[in-house]
Amino acid sequence: MIFSRTRGWIGVDIGTHTVKLAQVERRGSRVELVEALSIPRQEPWPESGEDASSIASSLEIQAALSLGSRFRGRDAAVTLPMAVCDVRTCNVEGDTDAEQRAAVLRELDSVATDTQGTREFDFWSVELPVEKGPAADNTIALSVPSSWASRVAEDMRESRLVGHVLDGLPLAAARAIALSAPNTTTPIAAVDWGHQRATLCCVKSGRPLFVRCLRECGFQSVTDAVCKALAVTPDEAQKLLHDHGLPNRMHGGVTELQGVIEEVTREPLDRFVEELRRTTAFLSFQRRSIAPTKVVLLGGGAAVKNMAGYLNERVEMPIETWSLDAAASIAFTELRQPIELFGPAIALSSLAWGT
Repeated sequence: MIFSRTRGWIGVDIGTHTVKLAQVERRGSRVELVEALSIPRQEPWPESGEDASSIASSLEIQAALSLGSRFRGRDAAVTLPMAVCDVRTCNVEGDTDAEQRAAVLRELDSVATDTQGTREFDFWSVELPVEKGPAADNTIALSVPSSWASRVAEDMRESRLVGHVLDGLPLAAARAIALSAPNTTTPIAAVDWGHQRATLCCVKSGRPLFVRCLRECGFQSVTDAVCKALAVTPDEAQKLLHDHGLPNRMHGGVTELQGVIEEVTREPLDRFVEELRRTTAFLSFQRRSIAPTKVVLLGGGAAVKNMAGYLNERVEMPIETWSLDAAASIAFTELRQPIELFGPAIALSSLAWGT
């Protein structure tokens, strides 16, 4: 259509460590990155994420909008980190959306604690063939405390944005996979390796059918190890990991600094590898219809130089980092930060077209 929207919404990925904004543009069948910025938090979150809903993100959002000269419009979509979300698979009966929503609400009420208060939630069906695992679970439900929804609404108002969607990270990750590999129908394990949490979403045909937070695998443990061993700040550790990273013995030699980084980060990386192996093995034995054929990394862990190659030597499954087509991205070559950080924010921007 001649008058169809070409510019996406502003995607806002609110994280525990940074706030990331991105905007894309649709040109024919291609989605092009127009602008993307990541702003460090001015006020850190508590490690547990509790009571963080009192901490605003509007200053970071406004800073990104000011510094990102290519951002256009005020329409936005937002996602929150899994550290403040609850995700569970459950059995939901009912023929209508209202009946199914009532069933999910009963499920959430049955597991809620007295301190959680009211929650906002959404859900999607998981249609899998009968396999070795429980056949009764047919729905994934994702919820956040209502205080968080109110916090996001206030951040949007203070930033003069119009928030149309508060999306779930598993759905945003699935959409990011669909953008980078639009014709792929085989299952893919998308791992959003964030500061506090690493979340694995098994995606098939653009839909998350399995979600698991990898235990004690937040990327913070990697940066903390570098900070402690080399006596550097977290920002300096991030730069060392991005610029130098880990050895990739399949492609060239190993620098002395890469060897040091490998040694000091061995414990958290071994833990990540073990959790990744356990989860993919479970899917291979218990959920064969969605057993992933490869792993795609997003987030801070994906931005480490040679991370995919390093993991490929240790995991018996192809591993790659997420990206859009560099040639199709207006801002790609000018991006001051790794594009792997912006998968969910880019996916949020594409919600302008109802994808």
